[in-house]
Amino acid sequence: MTLRDERALREIIRLCDLGSQLVARGRDWYHGDDINTPGLAAESIIVKIGENVARLSDETTAANPTVPWSSIKRMRDRLARHHEGTDYEALWDTLAIDLPAIRAQIAAVREGEPG
Repeated sequence: MTLRDERALREIIRLCDLGSQLVARGRDWYHGDDINTPGLAAESIIVKIGENVARLSDETTAANPTVPWSSIKRMRDRLARHHEGTDYEALWDTLAIDLPAIRAQIAAVREGEPG
């Protein structure tokens, strides 16, 4: 694994942890802000995770085929490039359900466990 890969994986874990902090504040808090600051923060976290996945070497992604690399990048692409509207409820689900699993997979990759 390259140094660039290690840095990207470390950043993905940090971003997943930030997502967990948003979730810990609760769904009412997430939906209760009249200017949608929590939703915009969630969107930014998910885009940044996708950007870091895109920086990974082909060797790292190929060596860990069970990690949903392409799904993560597609979510980033959808959020960053399609401006017709964002489903913030789906983003909440991504934070609450998907990111903990992705974090565990990325941690395993960093520790050298096959993924």
